[in-house]
Amino acid sequence: MYLIIVLCGCLAILTILSFVSKHIALLRSSVLAYGKLDYTADQPLTAMARWIKNITVPKTWFCHFYAVGLMAAIECIIEITLALQWKVFGPVLTVLRLWDTPQGSRHLGLGECLVGLGLMTIHLARRLYESMMIERPSANARMHFSHYLAGMGFYGAMVIGAWLEGAANFGIWQPIKVEPFTLPWTTIPSIGLFIYASYHQHTCHKILASLRTPKTRNAYVIPRGDWFENLVVPHYFADILVYVSLWILYQGRNWTLTFGLVWTIVNLGVTAGETDQWYRKTFGKRYNDAFPRSRSLLLPHIY
Repeated sequence: MYLIIVLCGCLAILTILSFVSKHIALLRSSVLAYGKLDYTADQPLTAMARWIKNITVPKTWFCHFYAVGLMAAIECIIEITLALQWKVFGPVLTVLRLWDTPQGSRHLGLGECLVGLGLMTIHLARRLYESMMIERPSANARMHFSHYLAGMGFYGAMVIGAWLEGAANFGIWQPIKVEPFTLPWTTIPSIGLFIYASYHQHTCHKILASLRTPKTRNAYVIPRGDWFENLVVPHYFADILVYVSLWILYQGRNWTLTFGLVWTIVNLGVTAGETDQWYRKTFGKRYNDAFPRSRSLLLPHIY
């Protein structure tokens, strides 16, 4: 299936770029940092780097990732329902039917595809709510346009990837008889981990939001409580666990999701290191004395 190859290829390229951006001066000084990290990041030294660095959008546009992803998920749910119940194909499935092939899209069962798409939809709805109603980014915070494009593409890929590798089981290319589907044994532990990770990510976002008031929106405070006592960026770790829960659901057989999980770990790992440096530069000894030396950046007892 061509689309699977394209999505996995794009995610692989993003993973490589996330890793090498940390080690290439031009990218490190112009693209890597965003939001508060921009104040302590390497500054561009060339005219080209300064020009690239200025191609930014407001950080509040993060909500666009989740809004677009949620709309895509709802569209996919509607189209899959129409295809299964009435053999009616919407624009997304029609494009697949006309321009792609069923090879490589049968190994995921109908049940796990529907559960995975449902969990992804819930995740996007929660993150959209948090980004619009709870989070309080600095009024002056900005992110590079490349981050914006990558985020939009990533969430679109994750929505489509939730069901793409089982698309042949929807009867897109050949008529099928829809029978009661079964769910894999990994469904319960997957949903359990999803709920656990979502709860802690929501809690961490509320902690970060509580550090700011309308009068101190541009001020920064050391976050404390919940997983912040053991991790520098626990909300990132929770995000990784959300995708790990989906990886468990598919038993590692969803290639698109697997490539997305790897990109998430690498990308957030780079940002976690930059965040730790920002905390140390901003708060100095007060930050170093606030937490034990065994505190990890992103992955407990690993990194």
